[in-house]
Parts: sequence; structure tokens; C-alpha cells
Amino acid sequence: MGIPPKKGKSKAEVDKAAAEDSIAQDEEINQWNSSLPRVFGVVPVPKPLATLIQIAIQVYILYYICISAYDIRTYAIREYGRVIHEFDPWFNFRATQYLADNGWYEFFHWFDYKSWYPLGRPVGTTIYPGMQITSVTIWKILGWIKHPMSLNDVCVFVPCWFGVSATLFLGLLTYEVSGSRNAAVAASGIMAIIPAHIMRSVGGGYDNEAIAVTAMCATFFFWVRSLRNKDSWVFGVLTGLAYTYMVAVWGGFVFVLNMVSAHAAALVGLGLVGIGPGYNNNLYRAFTLFFVIGTFGATRVPVVGLTPFKSLEQLGAMTVFIVFQLIEVCEVQRRRRKLGAAQAALVYAQVFSVAALVVGVMVSYLSSQGYFGPISARVRGLFVKHTRTGNPLVDSVAEHQPASPDAYWQYLHSACYTAPVGLFLSVVNVNRWTQSSFITAYGVVAYFFSNK
Repeated sequence: MGIPPKKGKSKAEVDKAAAEDSIAQDEEINQWNSSLPRVFGVVPVPKPLATLIQIAIQVYILYYICISAYDIRTYAIREYGRVIHEFDPWFNFRATQYLADNGWYEFFHWFDYKSWYPLGRPVGTTIYPGMQITSVTIWKILGWIKHPMSLNDVCVFVPCWFGVSATLFLGLLTYEVSGSRNAAVAASGIMAIIPAHIMRSVGGGYDNEAIAVTAMCATFFFWVRSLRNKDSWVFGVLTGLAYTYMVAVWGGFVFVLNMVSAHAAALVGLGLVGIGPGYNNNLYRAFTLFFVIGTFGATRVPVVGLTPFKSLEQLGAMTVFIVFQLIEVCEVQRRRRKLGAAQAALVYAQVFSVAALVVGVMVSYLSSQGYFGPISARVRGLFVKHTRTGNPLVDSVAEHQPASPDAYWQYLHSACYTAPVGLFLSVVNVNRWTQSSFITAYGVVAYFFSNK
């Protein structure tokens, strides 16, 4: 018998099946589209492409911010020409010219009979030379690449260039503590236009702060970057180098040193009460690298010399460094001998008792020999009434007076109201608490001392 022919579907059945297939395909496509990110909230695109588009937009906005930051700072140059303003910038330019004309050795042995007349001034040992060295280096590099500028013009534009670089480093710091590229771009935009930064980086204002703000932001960025994970401690090397540069350009390096050291100590202290990760190998290595490299570099600056080992303002950081080494000794013993909590506590007690005895004897002897220097008048002015520092020059400077509400508004403008919000977000940012806690500490310390 033959096989009966297969009965075909009716036209209605075929149309129904086709309609069901079409509906199923539409639902699948809609489900896929709904899962895709949308550019400007409208156009659905694959996630990698959406991320690329977002980054491209952020880079363009950051580029515009940098251009605007530079343009704002060159207003004085466009209006008055390539001239250097005010007394201190003129002395700085004169020192830069001397370095360019006479070289490294003569510069650091230069006794200027025209400064502090008629007494004169040993410039090489009383100046922070980082700005002069930076400007001469840029001037020579421009000559090597066949794009020469006069030394005067380089010094005029240095504040503008470093105003842009400080803007970028502030953006990097913001990204590291927040994990948000949008926040980094927004912070860069604020840094580009905030009056407190513009007044220290305007074209022709050839003063130490113009470069120091970049050095400070770079040091803080590399420090928090070194705390990101267990393998990021190598950034402690860059933290130390950035701090060395900070020492070379401005006397405010003492604040940077103590800010980083206080944060490192706070992380350990908070860890003891269950807040944050506390002491760990990454923190130990990052801070040790920072302190060793930074302190060695600082001692190479003639005006600083051995003050990191003598100045009471800097011995706090030295104390944190010594405590870190003692903790590491105890931790190594605990890991090697696999000690329990009680045994580890006994090791800690023994090590710290011996260290306290040795340090106490050394400090007592060195103090009797007059080894330690007194606290400077500027630092004393933070803790006593400004009319009683004993230094009329310090007492007369407006920067050393408590900040008024008008001053906050003049220098920070609308950031006065957005800063508390950012401080709150830093406190509750548990995903990056180790890094964001630095900004929290910085904000509290800066506000406290600005009112002293």
C-alpha cells in the first residue's frame, strides 16, 4: 500500500501561526531593547557602545573645562600683556632669571645683596626652589623642541598651565574617592572656576601657590589611589615623589604631610573599633613608601634640610611612621608563630613597652641638648589669639585671621552650600570608605583651621 499524502494546513491556520511567530519575535526584540542602555534616554544601544559614548562625552566636557580654565586665567594677559604682577612674583622671576643665567650651583650659593636691603639674603638656602626649577626646565624644553619662549613669558603662563593641571588632578581625586566619572567631571568644572583657585593661578601671578596647588592635589590623589586595593600600594612611590615636589615649591608642605599621616593613623584607629578595614599590609606599605621617599626628598631641599627630624610640626608624622613599623613587627610575629588573640596582645605590649622606653630616653636627652626646634609662629597662631603670636608680620596678614562668612562666599561662592552635601556623601560611601574617609577628614580639618 502507498503512503497517503500529507494533509496541508488551511490558509487560516497558516496566517494564525505566522501572526503568533511575529508577536513572539516582537516581544523578544522589545525585551532585548528594554535591557539596553539608552543614549540621552531615547536611543537604545549595546552596553559597551553606550559606555564608550558616555566616556567620549565626558572627555569632551573635560576638554572644554580645561580650555575654559586656561582661558579664564589668561584674561589678565590679554588685558595687560605678558607682565608679572605684584612684589613676590617679581622676586620669584628675578630668582628664576638668576638660575637660568648662572646655573644650579651658583643659584644655591647666591647671596642677594638687593633683597632685604641693606642686610641682604642668602637666597639659595631661604627659598623654595621648585617653581624656579620648573620654569627653567619648561623654558629649556620649549627651546629644545624648537618652540622657544622668553623666560618672562614662561613665568607669566606657568600659573595658567598649572591651574589646568590642578583642575585635572582634582578630578582624578574625586573619581578615586567616589568611583563616579560624572562626579569627577563636575568637580573639575568647579575647580576650574572657583575663585579661591583662580586667585592663586591667574596669568602673571608667578607665586609659589600657583604650582603648589597642583602638587598638593597630586599628592592627595596618589595617596588615596594607593589605598584602593591590596595591590595598589605601589602608588605610595608616586605619593612620595609628589610630596617631594610639594616640599620643593611651598612651605605649606607641612599641612600635606600631617594630613596624610593623620588619615593613615585614623584608618588604624577606626579599624580597632570595627569601622573600616583597619591596619593591613597595603596601608603599611603605601604609608611607609610615602614617608621614606618623601622625607628623603624633603631633606634634599636646602631650606628644609633636617627639619623633618627636628621640627615639632613634623614629628607627628614621624611618630605615625614609627608606630606603623612597631605594628608590623608584631604582625609578623603573630603570623609566623600563629599566635592567638591573647598571645598577640602580649607581643604588642612587650614591643610597644620597650619602644616607649627607648623613645622616651632619646627624646629626653635630645630635648636637653636643644635638638628640637620650637613651633613656628604661623602654627602657634592656629591655637592662640593672633595678637599674641609674638610675630607682628604673622599677626598682620589677613590669611592668618579667622575666616568670616563673607570670606567663604567670596572665595568659594556656591560651593559653600554644595560642600556639606559632598561631605555627607563621602561619609556614607561605604563602597570606597577607605578613600572617601580622606576627603571627610580633609573637609573637617580645613574648616576647623580656617576658623582659627
